[in-house]
Amino acid sequence: MSLEEVSLLLFLVIDPFGNLPFVLAVLRRLPFRRYARAIVREMVFALGILILFALFGEKIMDYLNIERASLSIAGGIILFLISLKMIFASTSEIFDDRYSEDPLLVPIAMPAIAGPAALTTVAVLTTRQGVPVGRVIEALILVCVATLCIFLVGRRISTFLGPRGINAMEKLMGLLLNLVAVNMIMRGIQDVFR
Repeated sequence: MSLEEVSLLLFLVIDPFGNLPFVLAVLRRLPFRRYARAIVREMVFALGILILFALFGEKIMDYLNIERASLSIAGGIILFLISLKMIFASTSEIFDDRYSEDPLLVPIAMPAIAGPAALTTVAVLTTRQGVPVGRVIEALILVCVATLCIFLVGRRISTFLGPRGINAMEKLMGLLLNLVAVNMIMRGIQDVFR
C-alpha cells in the first residue's frame, strides 16, 4: 500500500469529522486557548499510543499467538460495527459522556482517536498487510496533523456546516469505512482457506 492509501485508511478510521461533535461536546466549556491546548495534548497522546502499537503490535500479536487471518477478521468486524454506528447513530453515542472539563487522555486521545479500530488497523497494516512500519508512522503523523487542524478549527467548521452538515460528513465516512471493513473480513477469510 502506498503512503496515500495508508493515510486515507487511517483518516477514515480515526474519523476526525465524525469525532468532531464529540470533541466539541466534551470541551465545550473551555475558552479557546485551553481548548487548543487540550486538543494538541490529546493528539500527542493519541499519536504516541498509535506509534507504540505500530512498533510493537506485531510482538504483542506473536506473544498472544494471534494468527494474522484472525486479526484481519476481528479488525474488520470491529471496523464494521463502528461504521454501522457512524451510519445509523452518532459518534458521540459511542462514548460515554461522564467526563469532566479538560479530560486527560480519556476519552479524546483514547478511545476516540486511538481507539480499538485505529489500534487494530495499525496492527493489521504492519502485520497482515505487510506495510513497512516507517510508512505507517508517516501516515499516522500526517493523519494526526490533519485531525489536529480539523479539531482546532472545529468550532468554526461546526458553525459553518451546522449539525446536519457534520452529520452528513460522519455518515459518508461511515459508509467508506464500512467498505474497508468488509474488504478486511474477506481477506481474512481468504487467508483461512489458503
